[in-house]
Amino acid sequence: MFSSREIQNRVKSGYIERVSTRLKKMRKQLADRDWSGLKQEANHLAEGAQNFGYKDIAEEVQKTLGVLNSRTLSRTAIDTDAKHAMEHLFQKLDRFLVDAQGN
Repeated sequence: MFSSREIQNRVKSGYIERVSTRLKKMRKQLADRDWSGLKQEANHLAEGAQNFGYKDIAEEVQKTLGVLNSRTLSRTAIDTDAKHAMEHLFQKLDRFLVDAQGN
């Protein structure tokens, strides 16, 4: 039988793995200018971060979503503000993953 702490650690590890998978997917979506897909992945990311107590990640995702939702985005042209917001989020997520692996 696993202790509740072990179960929590396994669940958090699963979330961290999903962040890594989502990050890869989101990078491809940005390159493809798949804005609706990016928004959907970001929403899932924010919900998970909030559920697992990663408030700073949830807030950063919400800020990024605010930028994306305030812009008229298309597949034919890159919106500089949206691109910068996504790249900033990617940097935050990269740091989060590095820190999570160190723990």
